[in-house]
Amino acid sequence: MSGWCETDEPNGSKAVSLLLRLSALILALASAVMMATAGDCTVAGATPKAVSYRDYGAFVYLVGANVAAAVLEAAAIYLQLSGAGGDDDDGGSRIPGIVLLVVDVLAQALLYSSTGAAYGAVVGVDACVTFGAQVGRARLLSLGASVSLGLAAVVKDVSLPFNVWPGSSD
Repeated sequence: MSGWCETDEPNGSKAVSLLLRLSALILALASAVMMATAGDCTVAGATPKAVSYRDYGAFVYLVGANVAAAVLEAAAIYLQLSGAGGDDDDGGSRIPGIVLLVVDVLAQALLYSSTGAAYGAVVGVDACVTFGAQVGRARLLSLGASVSLGLAAVVKDVSLPFNVWPGSSD
């Protein structure tokens, strides 16, 4: 089984796509962890109330969708490294390439929808500065993962004229 780094043709787009996928995976996980660890904050008032990310459906969705997108991206990275998305017309099975495409679409849908929902959620906890700051960071990390994954999907189909791995010295 030949991987994507064993050819002498320029593979710059595959390497850039892999780096963008890795960054999307890391950013999605960081966003989920940041939101899930958003500290409980007690809002003082007539009746003190503890505020957590679990109180907002959009934030719960952000955590779940980012974890699911990270798992999908791990599968996409495996598929890309195993040569699933290649342009080879060697008569091999096209199913891994189709699976890679479906995984890309699902991960993008999860990331974009959860990021949009998180930005659309109204956080009425002005007294909780740290909670609001963590929510803001988690939103930005999720947006970064969304953009990174979108760029990875575009870059994989663009031919970049450089090699990452040295060619054979035969």
